[in-house]
Amino acid sequence: MAQIPPSTPAGGSDTRRSKEPLSALLTELRGVGPVMAKKLARLDLQTVGDLLHHIPVRYEDLELREDLRSIPDGVRKSLFGTVTDDPAWIPSGQGRWETTLICDDPSATPVTLQWFMPRRFQPPVRAGFSGWVTGAIRIFRRPTIAHPTVSAAADRDPAPPGHGGIVAVYRSTAGVTQDFLRKRIDQVLDRDLQLEESLPEILTGGRSIDRLYRGLHQPESSAALEVCHQQLARLELYFHAEGQARTRRRRQQVKIDPLPLSKKIRERIEARFPFDFTGAQSRVIGEIDQDLQAGFPMARLVQGDVGSGKTAVALWAILAAVAHGKQAALVAPTMTLAEQHLRTLEQLLSGSRLKISLVVSGTSSDVKEEISRGEVDIVVGTHAVMSDSVQFQRLALVVVDEEQKFGVGQRQKLAAKGASVHRLHLSATPIPRSLALALRGEFDLSRVDEKPPGRQPVKTRRVPSDRFPAAIDFLCREIDDGQRALFVVPRIEDGDGDDPQGVEQVAKRLRETPLAVRGITLLHGRLSPEERSRNMERFRQGKSSVLVATSIVEVGLDIPELSVLWIENADRFGLSQLHQLRGRVGRGDRASWCFFTVSGDPEETEERLQAFIDEDDGFRIAERDLELRGGGEVHGVRQSGQGRFLLARPLADLDAFRRLSEVAGQRLDRGEDSREQPLLKRLSPYLGPDRPSRENTEGTPDGPLAAP
Repeated sequence: MAQIPPSTPAGGSDTRRSKEPLSALLTELRGVGPVMAKKLARLDLQTVGDLLHHIPVRYEDLELREDLRSIPDGVRKSLFGTVTDDPAWIPSGQGRWETTLICDDPSATPVTLQWFMPRRFQPPVRAGFSGWVTGAIRIFRRPTIAHPTVSAAADRDPAPPGHGGIVAVYRSTAGVTQDFLRKRIDQVLDRDLQLEESLPEILTGGRSIDRLYRGLHQPESSAALEVCHQQLARLELYFHAEGQARTRRRRQQVKIDPLPLSKKIRERIEARFPFDFTGAQSRVIGEIDQDLQAGFPMARLVQGDVGSGKTAVALWAILAAVAHGKQAALVAPTMTLAEQHLRTLEQLLSGSRLKISLVVSGTSSDVKEEISRGEVDIVVGTHAVMSDSVQFQRLALVVVDEEQKFGVGQRQKLAAKGASVHRLHLSATPIPRSLALALRGEFDLSRVDEKPPGRQPVKTRRVPSDRFPAAIDFLCREIDDGQRALFVVPRIEDGDGDDPQGVEQVAKRLRETPLAVRGITLLHGRLSPEERSRNMERFRQGKSSVLVATSIVEVGLDIPELSVLWIENADRFGLSQLHQLRGRVGRGDRASWCFFTVSGDPEETEERLQAFIDEDDGFRIAERDLELRGGGEVHGVRQSGQGRFLLARPLADLDAFRRLSEVAGQRLDRGEDSREQPLLKRLSPYLGPDRPSRENTEGTPDGPLAAP
């Protein structure tokens, strides 16, 4: 429940203080006693303000616009009419109550109303009833509605809540029906909530707040609903944008030496790259360049799909930092990826006097001493860089690659190795917490949303067990055409019961197929570093055309000839991890494929796996992850949960969010802070960034038997 302080008129005494209408308890509403209040509390609904912000999860259009007999069987509609006779008990079968409603349409269509209940049940209608009935219409000898929702009304207009037009459907729980929620929300909308105060047009489009809330819960039309939803979402977005602007202001108060680049140095850096930057890379490089010369620490999250070239952007930033005589660190989650970055940097800086060192587990103390004395310009490494034994003399830039692989504490520890260092985080699929931090202003957000020319999208398909032989034949044809295949398995060894097969068992099964003669090699964490390096090199050179591995290959595997990825038991992987794995293919100019199998209950993972099939953009997948899991603790260490938006989708329209953030900054410069505006201050606990967590509430989108 959002905590709202009571409003006090200027100069008013305690006895004259007006109670905050939004903080009134739900027990003040008709029909909400102590028992029902406890049920509503399971939905985290305790006050009038909570119920006002119980946002519909979807809408139903119940208005009957066509002939009753022409609508599809089972569609829910609302009918207005009159009951002719008292319901009659029909004992056949399990027994039911039945009566007839004469529909108020040109044909006076008779509609059968049924209740499959015991004889002691009292149907809610009698002869002479006039009003609305709503339910799924089944077409038998005549239209029939079983267990309709009914509301008495002498006239057709206005239709009561839940009938006759576009109707909201809410998250509910046991004992709380949709009809009950709609009627209580109708009471809330009829109360004097003191929402008439005018707000700047940029926030509400010139409409009053109370009209926007009524239009959200009781829309008159689809067009009106869209307008109300967009304007309230914009208001919510503004609260977050203002928080972002306020946080960025605090971040910019820390002053450090700027790192500007001359035209000559800029040209020398770009000459090191054997390719032209894409438009998206150039745009992000420009944003980083502005950060480095701004005179305060950079904190930027760069999102870009695998293969988009975000690593090249980070390497440009590293060269820009060392051009000023500073040290830079590039940290990767695996040794394989760290070694790949080391090779790339050595190639870029061939012939340069800059010194690069690799820091991994077991790195000698001599190398660490060279780093602490400032003799090493660029440090590339794994988590080992974060250890207390690695100290820097003039660290200016920290780059964290695949940032979703690092814990909150690890990233903070790395950033603390220098005085107010610049931070640059890279990810194809940022964790929800990082996106939430970006939206709060702790990070600026950049997107490398353009891939190098010639890249084709990866086709993703689920492989049923009966299609396994056909899929293997396809892999053989790809390999015979000069390509390679990668199988990813969730574990090294076989599990018990329903646990999936391990690497060795999958490899054994593949050796019984035509893939055996094309060479199969293994890669997992129990192999020695030398064995892993040797097996990876065999696969890289094509001596083995099939690699069976654990998710150790999730990052750091860059082979253009790899055109087929097979993920075994994909239900055992998270959505972002699946997308990371898919990024191993599609790095050449040839069409690539991602096949996957499922071992567990498909219903439990259907939404996640369908998103994996439908989405090929890492940012949209990260946004989906943020919607499903929440944004984590922005001041703590949990990386998911909390932080969900009620109405807005800031990541879906990042440019609009940035524009609102600029507007918020300008308003703050003029002293127009929403915390000083009474109505905005009252709404902020419900729509603002400090809205309390709702992650432990019960309920389902429709609730149990919620349609009635």
